[in-house]
Amino acid sequence: MSSRLRRALQVGLTSAAMVGAAVAGAPVASAATAYYVDCSFTGSPSGTQAAPLTSLSQVNGRKFGAGDSVLFKRGTTCTGRFVASGSGAPGSPITVGAYGTGARPVLDGAGAGGETVLLKDVSHWTVRDLRVTNPGTTAERAGVRVRSTTIAAKADIVLTGLEVDHVAGWSDKTGTNADWFKGSAGISVLSDATAGAIAGLHITGNYVHDTGGGGIKITIKPAQYHTDVLVARNQIVSVGGDGIVVHGSDAPLVEYNRADDLGGGAYPFLTGNFAGMWPINSRNPVFQFNEVTRNHPSTYDSTAWDCDGAIVGTCTYQYNFSSNNAGGFFLGCQHCTEYPNYHAKQVIRYNVSQDDCRIAADGDKSSPSVYYNNTFYCMARPFDVKVPIGATATTLFANNIFVSQGGSLPAGSGVTYRSNLYWGGFPAPAGDEGAVKSDPKLNYAGGSATGFNSVAGYQLTTGSPALGTGTAAADAGTRDYFGAPVPRADGKVDIGADNSSGVAAKTYSSLREAFDNVGISNDLNPKAGGITLSGRSFSGQALEAAGIKYPRAVVGGVGFDWPQRYYGFPDNVKAAGQKITVSGSGGKLSFLGAATFGTQSGTGTVTYTDGTFSSFTLSFGDFWAATPIAGNTPAAAMTYHHKPPTKYNDASTGRDEQDVRLWSTSVPLDAAKSVASVTLPDVGGPLASAGLHVFSMAIS
Repeated sequence: MSSRLRRALQVGLTSAAMVGAAVAGAPVASAATAYYVDCSFTGSPSGTQAAPLTSLSQVNGRKFGAGDSVLFKRGTTCTGRFVASGSGAPGSPITVGAYGTGARPVLDGAGAGGETVLLKDVSHWTVRDLRVTNPGTTAERAGVRVRSTTIAAKADIVLTGLEVDHVAGWSDKTGTNADWFKGSAGISVLSDATAGAIAGLHITGNYVHDTGGGGIKITIKPAQYHTDVLVARNQIVSVGGDGIVVHGSDAPLVEYNRADDLGGGAYPFLTGNFAGMWPINSRNPVFQFNEVTRNHPSTYDSTAWDCDGAIVGTCTYQYNFSSNNAGGFFLGCQHCTEYPNYHAKQVIRYNVSQDDCRIAADGDKSSPSVYYNNTFYCMARPFDVKVPIGATATTLFANNIFVSQGGSLPAGSGVTYRSNLYWGGFPAPAGDEGAVKSDPKLNYAGGSATGFNSVAGYQLTTGSPALGTGTAAADAGTRDYFGAPVPRADGKVDIGADNSSGVAAKTYSSLREAFDNVGISNDLNPKAGGITLSGRSFSGQALEAAGIKYPRAVVGGVGFDWPQRYYGFPDNVKAAGQKITVSGSGGKLSFLGAATFGTQSGTGTVTYTDGTFSSFTLSFGDFWAATPIAGNTPAAAMTYHHKPPTKYNDASTGRDEQDVRLWSTSVPLDAAKSVASVTLPDVGGPLASAGLHVFSMAIS
């Protein structure tokens, strides 16, 4: 009998049984059968593409086998829970996916308790290309859950290409129902402590947003460590808790993930603590090439990265980027859980941190910690550094760049400094004999953020004092953030995350590309900004109410592009002589902006396409000023602005009722000529000290 005939007979014999499976018991499927599901179909269901199944209850009535697939029709929605039954085989998994054209098929839990998709005590399953949701009143809830409850080992679980959103999980980590937080996430892997581990757990390429409790969480260590754990290339946005948590895993690899606006979204974080991406109760975890931005405040944490309790071996963070997280860059918390502290080594190397400005790791007294070749850039606040010191401590900072207007590094026994660079008011500790104390000449520092500019802003430019002045270290790795080899071909080591021979200074193709400061923050996350050294910023919501909002604002008859759509990313240029490519012709060049620390003024240059140029004077009044200076008109007046919250986990304490204003001003142009570029005045340097902040400009 041919395989095609055998398959046709198989489908015909099993289709009638499928419809009544819930009543008659679940028949076992033969190998490699595709079952089609269209919950909008009104005909008689058999499971073929011509006569698909019409409900999740019909699907749940089957026990699947190696090579089988369950395919949902694109553009349709099925309501209820999908519960997996049966296991595939090595190299022949059971696949849940999509067929047809159009949007991902939707599996909507419609408020069902627990989860929408459940893979419990099964092996060799791949779930892909679906949209999974479960809205409702918040409770212990997940979108997709992998569950291990029996002592049998499990294997080969792949979750890929999913969109998981609006899952009403539990976002309160304290109180009577605090345990609900553990099992709440967009994607949850939850084990019993005595259950079998999973060998092969790959969570890749998913988009998780607006899910209560967090994004992707592997929770509770089973009887043995999970192995072959990969969490990669996921986008996690606006979830009510942790971005990625990896629990109970041996050598897990977490890479190329992005997490943004953690603590926000449809089911925002309420109380307790969360962080960006972190391991707990695991062995030799590695987090690399990830990005965490704009974490909301929590009780204490809210950092981008964290080495947590019961880590064995080495906890490594390398080649990551983070910015504007309310809790800062790194939390060392091996000592602060109910799990044992095994004093794992912490290796923090070749990361870029922008306006995170906090390391809180002083509690891990006996955990060897090394910080190699990181670039720390704190424009709008002091850098708060707490690391282990004392008789039991072994802490080393080597080849790091520290740019901040204030703060200091701890001194004492147990902490060593070698060949770091310090600039902007951040003093070098006395013990750093190779210290460099000057401008690192970064390419366009402060301008790096998802959707805006690249982290190339933290490359070293030609002539930087950080080039070749670092110290070789045995375990500093073999490459830098950007992929260049370490050491360089000439045997030298640079200071900071870039280990190249230097790049030419940046020429900006637009004002937006030159953004190097966060001057607008969200009412729910007021700490993510600062146009002054005290961390003051405009409220995005207040600007919107005044008519200044994405994508375009009209002020005094002039239309301005307003690219500030997501508050807490770089949104303005602190004028420091940047040359901006501009095209167009007209009678005037108009600016939207404000000054800090009083009225500020400076001379800029307009260059025309014929090679001629003209100078102009740009002046702005202080953003706190009640009346305009000569040449300024109010673009927007707001009755409040933001400051760093006085209560760490209460955004409302970051609201200051002081009136503030955004100003508009114009300078003349030669209307007969076409503009090629605008060079801004050089006023005050890059830190959030006195200066001019330009949010938009337009030719008219």
